[in-house]
Amino acid sequence: MVSSMNIKNNILNYLCDKDYVVCLYEDCIYVFNYVYLEEFNDNRISVNLVDRRVIISGSKLLIVKMTKEELLIRGKIENLKVEYKNE
Repeated sequence: MVSSMNIKNNILNYLCDKDYVVCLYEDCIYVFNYVYLEEFNDNRISVNLVDRRVIISGSKLLIVKMTKEELLIRGKIENLKVEYKNE
């Protein structure tokens, strides 16, 4: 049985679009529904999400698509680190 609280949270997330997506591919990273871009250079990109920060490190990093909701980052991705803001 699905709890009413779970249904309520799913509806709120859908209406408010609070969820985010980070997809890691071989040569790129796609981020949907980020809050803001904190740091950007060709070796490191830091992206803030609602409750965490994603730090991408590598070489020749380049943002090839940037909208108010989406980022597409290409380059030689060597490391992806997630930091929780509550820690």
